Amino acid sequence: MANPATRWEEQVDVEPARTLRVAGEQERLIAEFRAKVRAAGEQWAGARPAGLAELLCKAAADDPELARLARLGGQLLEDFVEGLSRNVAAVSGDLAADLIDGKRLPHDVLDRLAVAYVVVVARPVAERRAGDARDLAGRGVLCTRRSGVLVLLVPDGDNALLDRVTGELTDAESWVSTAAGPVTGLADAYAEAFDVLRLVVAGCRPCGVYGMTDVLVEHAIIRNDAVTARLAEMIRPLRENQVLWETLVALVRADFNRNQAARDLFIHRSTMDYRLQRIAKITGCDPVSGRGGQLLSAALIADAVA
Repeated sequence: MANPATRWEEQVDVEPARTLRVAGEQERLIAEFRAKVRAAGEQWAGARPAGLAELLCKAAADDPELARLARLGGQLLEDFVEGLSRNVAAVSGDLAADLIDGKRLPHDVLDRLAVAYVVVVARPVAERRAGDARDLAGRGVLCTRRSGVLVLLVPDGDNALLDRVTGELTDAESWVSTAAGPVTGLADAYAEAFDVLRLVVAGCRPCGVYGMTDVLVEHAIIRNDAVTARLAEMIRPLRENQVLWETLVALVRADFNRNQAARDLFIHRSTMDYRLQRIAKITGCDPVSGRGGQLLSAALIADAVA
């Protein structure tokens, strides 16, 4: 199969760029000039593009032709570097926020960070526990808040530190989700962790620490808008009946244990059964059956994220 780049070049009839190679004495002079240019590049601080053309002209010595080439090439490089610098966001006072927003950061900033991080998202979090987690910043943990949740970036590979962070954030009323990614790809990792968090909350999962492997089915459902809409529509009539809605939520929260759900609602088991029969009649799904329970559980999640 032909290389796509080759096919593209054939279509537009592009001639490959020529390298600086001239036979004889000129070849030697150009080779020496290129070596001087590389040496100049090693010494250049790179803070500002201005001055590149002048620096390259010095490398050309007294050769008029090379000086003309250096001046033209230097001006092009100045334009290129200036454009590149505009594409790199200035570092704000919230480095963690910059990273999960996907901002391009200067190399000198990235060089001081870990190669990869685990994004830890928690909701809700008691201020004391949040403070305990933020105290770990000295060990390379970065912290910010976003969309009502606490976000921490823990250097990947330090499992003991990750366990300590998640342990500080987890209690009987908090959900925590995690996702790992390279330092330059933490926007995707944050989006994944946030999706996991909203899925476990919408799915009435017990408080604890979750990752994508814990919500693979739910995540597949919300990736299909048509399926999500149909599932949400299935239980929309229950929204108009607060008693039945609370009954379904309690049942899912109790992992479909009817006795536990009845105790949580402070109702008799026979009352619970009567309500479940009404839910089955309205939705067409029997919450007591395995298939019906699965559909209603997915529908609750779809309703929460639709």
